[in-house]
Amino acid sequence: MSEKGLIKKEDHMFQEEKRKTNYGAIGLACFISCFFAFQFMKIVTTQPSTTTTSSIAVIDSPMSSHKLSDRREIWRVIPPSTYCLKIESFIKFATSPNAEKYESRPFESGGYNWTLIVYPKGNIKEGAPLNYVSMYVQIDNSTLLNSPKEVYAEVKFFIYNRKEDKYLTYQETDAKRFFLFKPYWGYGNVRAYADVANPNAGWLFDGENVLFGVDVFVTEVFNKWEVFSFTKSLHDRLYKWTLPNFSSLEKQYYVSDKFVIGGRSWVLKVYPSGDGEGQGNSLSLYVVAVDVKPYDKIYLKAKLRIINQRDSKHMEKKVESWSDQANSWGFQKFVPFADLKDTSKGLLVNDTLKMEIEFEDFSNTKYFPS
Repeated sequence: MSEKGLIKKEDHMFQEEKRKTNYGAIGLACFISCFFAFQFMKIVTTQPSTTTTSSIAVIDSPMSSHKLSDRREIWRVIPPSTYCLKIESFIKFATSPNAEKYESRPFESGGYNWTLIVYPKGNIKEGAPLNYVSMYVQIDNSTLLNSPKEVYAEVKFFIYNRKEDKYLTYQETDAKRFFLFKPYWGYGNVRAYADVANPNAGWLFDGENVLFGVDVFVTEVFNKWEVFSFTKSLHDRLYKWTLPNFSSLEKQYYVSDKFVIGGRSWVLKVYPSGDGEGQGNSLSLYVVAVDVKPYDKIYLKAKLRIINQRDSKHMEKKVESWSDQANSWGFQKFVPFADLKDTSKGLLVNDTLKMEIEFEDFSNTKYFPS
């Protein structure tokens, strides 16, 4: 075969191989596309729609037409502790003419009179669903005419089930408010009437008896409280104290007269021979809050000074902290004896020591009743 014929044949074989390669690539691409499309459709068709499921749950719920609450339903063996109501021939009562509701006699709980009200087929006037047992507890209005004007109580409703030999308890997580314009509270849809009237459900016992109950626990409104605050304005910030005959002082410490600033009582307290680490080497000076209750916690920001009686270069130290157990603020080493006795510093003139305190801010707590 000639050289041209050989080249032509090799070119023809190259084109054929190229077409085979292209067909394989196209087939592989189609396979991958179909695989991912199938997986995507599988995910879409099998994954539940949260929105649709939620909507259906709301529509099917008997509470759908009522405001959602924190109601809990719990089985318990212990009977009600406040009041019980047994309605004999419950079905006869529910189907009798004008049998809208049954209202118990008044009973006492937490110092107030209450009544238990049962609607066998729903409190329709208050928007309860038809053919649902409704239960309410109502406070006697006359008890609200005196102080307090409102009462808070934790309420639990009960229905006894003979089959379970337990009480189904309906309760909220929060206490309920009873006041003059709304003296009652309860549930419009405690239980479907058809369920209660079903002899196989366990709510009817000894014929057609149904046992209802209620617990009312009055939560007392606080009558003791306290108010913590910081001083808003101080008209008199300074207190001055003069201690004469300093060299002849013999007591361990001396206390100033009691003075009042910002509604609090205070004294200055000085240790001429020192206190603690300052004993024998420094004068100690403190400000002390007096007439303080043992549970008080006081914040103070102030300046303690020993006055320079010759010029304005006073010995000054700042305090800013919360009170200690002694309700005092100050320094064991306020001024060394060497500086105190140095006549050029003017701290002790004519054997007289002058001290003062300037209040900047402090806290106050008021207790009610005092």
